[in-house]
Amino acid sequence: MKKYIFLILLPVWIVLSCGEHKPLAGGSDIAIMTLVNDGLWEYIQEDLRSRVEYEIRTPQIEQLFYFSRFEPEDYRQHRNSKLVILIATLDGNDRVSKFIQASLSESLREQVASGERIFFYEYDKFARRQTYMLLLANNREALLEYIKEEGGRAFYQAVNRGFLNSQFEQLYHTAEEKELSDAIFDQFGFSFRFPVDYQLLEMDTARNILLFGRARPQRNILVYWYEGGFNRVIDQEWALRMKYWLMQNMMDRIYVERSYARYRTVEWGGVIVHNIRGLWGHPTKLLGGPFSMFYFYDGVTDRTYIIDCMLFAPGESKAVYLRQMEIIASTFYTAK
Repeated sequence: MKKYIFLILLPVWIVLSCGEHKPLAGGSDIAIMTLVNDGLWEYIQEDLRSRVEYEIRTPQIEQLFYFSRFEPEDYRQHRNSKLVILIATLDGNDRVSKFIQASLSESLREQVASGERIFFYEYDKFARRQTYMLLLANNREALLEYIKEEGGRAFYQAVNRGFLNSQFEQLYHTAEEKELSDAIFDQFGFSFRFPVDYQLLEMDTARNILLFGRARPQRNILVYWYEGGFNRVIDQEWALRMKYWLMQNMMDRIYVERSYARYRTVEWGGVIVHNIRGLWGHPTKLLGGPFSMFYFYDGVTDRTYIIDCMLFAPGESKAVYLRQMEIIASTFYTAK
């Protein structure tokens, strides 16, 4: 009897409104709470996890996201988590598949049955700062094919976008250091949105270097710029040489572990920005941690900028802190 009552209480997907007063999503920032039956998970997990569970050195190996499975009877406990995914097939007859099928609207079933859609997601569905997702196909073969061809990438993008949106709200929802932002912009023609407790730690106007930071754990954002940009080669080697120079002059002879440097490009408001993630250390002190350095040319100010985010948090998980600093860096602006 309890089983049927529980199924009835499970909200119908996309049909029922959750109301305006939603709780704040809870749980881990990076754990994707996953409801899927054992057989289907065994069939798809290798391909799905390889497209989502990316690793980062901090210096320990941390995952940007990871899957954490739960059972149907624990659904209400995890429904308001920050990241939730339900995975099933329409032809599934096991208890987990039937549990998920019971929550589906007729419209959603028709979209899946016709092959129109397989992946569904909604932000803030049951809780604020939540990403709630559904992977549903006619059968497991169709589901695996979708994951391999495009679904893995689409899934990661939805999860990552939800994570970034949630972290942005967390950083700025109470207040921010607007006076600091305005003062930096008025003096130098660029600035950032600084969350509460960030301060200007050092200013070297002769060498165009600013250092911002906050404590517990120690987070530093160093900014360097020079005029122009087209007459120099701005590549990965140049960026690492510049970081070495900055660390030797501003950060007590800190060095970079070149073998751990990873290069990528990101997009800030339609502008492509270069990024290096890696590890820093100190030659004589027990200091070290991850960094994420952005470098780019800005046509508005006709300058080349380096924004270097560094974290020192011994004994703590560091990936989320580092990504929060990357969010702050992405608020860079040269016009109000």
